[in-house]
Amino acid sequence: VFVKDAPQPAVADPTFGEDMAGITSSIVIRATLVLSWLVAALAQSVRGTAEKASVAAAEYPMREVPTNKHSDLAIASMIAAVATPFVSLAVMFWLKEKGWCGACYLIG
Repeated sequence: VFVKDAPQPAVADPTFGEDMAGITSSIVIRATLVLSWLVAALAQSVRGTAEKASVAAAEYPMREVPTNKHSDLAIASMIAAVATPFVSLAVMFWLKEKGWCGACYLIG
């Protein structure tokens, strides 16, 4: 039923709070800008220190090359990297011959 003089529902004012939103975003932008300036200034000071350290390291190069006492672990890892695919294929073919039981063994 349509009533001619019925009160209309309240609609929020679309301009409400625009001035506060502008101020808040302006403060955030300014704070971000100041923070980026500080980071850039600190990065410049760190860069100078890092360059000095690299020049000092170049003046005194390493005279001895350190050796690893556990070089047999490197050889074992290379053997394992080569052997693993072959072993896994052999196990999969062996379990494939068992049918469903082999599939369950492979999953479990």
